[in-house]
Amino acid sequence: MPPILRDTFNRLRRIATLDFGVFDELRTDARATVPAVAVAVASLFLFGLGGWLWWVTSGLGDRGAVFFKTTVLGTAFSMALWMAWLVVATATLQRLTGLPLRVEQLVRTAGFACAPLALGPLMAVPSISFGVGLLLLVAWVAMTHEALSSVAARRGGAVVAANLAGFAIWVVVMSLLSTGANQIGPGPFLAESIWDAIASANVIFQVTG
Repeated sequence: MPPILRDTFNRLRRIATLDFGVFDELRTDARATVPAVAVAVASLFLFGLGGWLWWVTSGLGDRGAVFFKTTVLGTAFSMALWMAWLVVATATLQRLTGLPLRVEQLVRTAGFACAPLALGPLMAVPSISFGVGLLLLVAWVAMTHEALSSVAARRGGAVVAANLAGFAIWVVVMSLLSTGANQIGPGPFLAESIWDAIASANVIFQVTG
């Protein structure tokens, strides 16, 4: 196995065991930039896939169209908004603390912090789909907080505020993109689309029944 893949899998294993010291290593390892972006893309894709599996297990139609929207388009929008999250978090923390931060270091640490989203396919489990999606979002925000703390070399309210400011951009825009007609939002953001579809089906059934 190539060293870069070995290091990537080893770091993911350490993150899974809550070894946050890995973020300090990532911050200074320029070779980890590409793997970090790859981890982010793969994790966001799997998160979107989990939402699609939830759609499928809910017995709804348009599977092909929804797959394209929530996994392909959803991943693209999620990545763009994730980068906006990092830029906003960096700018906010610099404004609050005056610390000189480097975005590329945050990309490396925050990219690996996306790893919890890779468990998105678990949303296919009936009855707990929405809860799993929310739990993964919480874990993602918490991991990103650790990543930001490592880059800033500090903890406290300023780091929390910066991280939440960035996440607010991501979650608000994703909510606006996710409607009953446009199932672009990944994971639990499909909930609105699913509930709208089920509600519409019930209305049609009542009218024709």
